Amino acid sequence: MQISKLLENLINKKLYEKKEEIQNKLDVFYAMSKITDEEYTTLTLKVEEVYTEQQIELLEREGK
Repeated sequence: MQISKLLENLINKKLYEKKEEIQNKLDVFYAMSKITDEEYTTLTLKVEEVYTEQQIELLEREGK
């Protein structure tokens, strides 16, 4: 399995509590040329999508 697919699965399952944690992992894989520019962009957008949804859900539960 490709690293990008594994990272996508981690993002979709919201394995990390904070968006910054998974984004740091993506940054490291990108810096080490383990994922391509396209994969990095796609995964970063996915992080924004998934973790923004999570933040909205938390705010709704708190009544804000």
